[in-house]
Amino acid sequence: MPKTRRVAVYLDKGGTGKTTSAAHLGAALDAGGHDVLLVDLAGKQGDLAKELGVDDQLQADIANEDDFPNVATTMGNRWGDVAEMVGTDEAVDRLVYPTETGVDLIPAHPDLDGLDADLGNVDDVDDRYSRFRRFLDDYVEPLDRWDVVILDMPGLANNITYNGLWAAQNVVTPVLMGSFEYSQAQRLQEDLEKIRSNYGEDVRLQMLIPNQFDRRTNLHAEKLAAFQDEFGELLAPEYVVDSQQIRTATEEGQTLFDIPDDELLKTGTDARDAFATNAAELYNRLTDD
Repeated sequence: MPKTRRVAVYLDKGGTGKTTSAAHLGAALDAGGHDVLLVDLAGKQGDLAKELGVDDQLQADIANEDDFPNVATTMGNRWGDVAEMVGTDEAVDRLVYPTETGVDLIPAHPDLDGLDADLGNVDDVDDRYSRFRRFLDDYVEPLDRWDVVILDMPGLANNITYNGLWAAQNVVTPVLMGSFEYSQAQRLQEDLEKIRSNYGEDVRLQMLIPNQFDRRTNLHAEKLAAFQDEFGELLAPEYVVDSQQIRTATEEGQTLFDIPDDELLKTGTDARDAFATNAAELYNRLTDD
């Protein structure tokens, strides 16, 4: 078993706040004294790099052709050659961008678009879905630099998604308070059960986080009660309140943990505290698993 705690932020749906949740859970764990590596597998748009304030540097590296290797390389056929040529430490270092938030980031890259098709041409299913796990096991784990690895996942099931799920084995899912999202969470549980039964991979949901919760509406309270009845202890201890300050911070390349206390609004403080509580509980669940 790896020493690093690994978790994939995933739901087969866009718009539920996966990237923002990944960034804030990482920032919360960093604030709690853990060394965190975030990995963006969600696509070429690179939203996690934008939210953590390193997109300008990433785009400059891409423009200057200083972007090899990148996250897609880790699942291609050349990674072993790259690591052998430059050494494991340097090969991984070339992937990692430090952030002002304190977490380290392996950002998304345009090469991810072609990678999904390339992986689809790999005949051996175990090889096709296990490449990113081997990268973490063989190249990241021995460095002993990070306590937690958080994967920001695509909002659909594809070959990259399965690589992330195989590598993490644990899933955390932000959900909105709606009937459709409730059904999506149920289907996620069914999909993970199919993975366990069809592939023998013990991928499990560790936490559902009620996200963008509106305390002014009875509807959200009713949906939260329905989630509690259906998912019980899988639900996070705190919902994350809907806050414009989250959106403002992420547009500026920050998280709520980067904003001084005296500049946080009430909803911003409540959301930050919820992320902190949920991150601590998630770490405990990953430790106990």
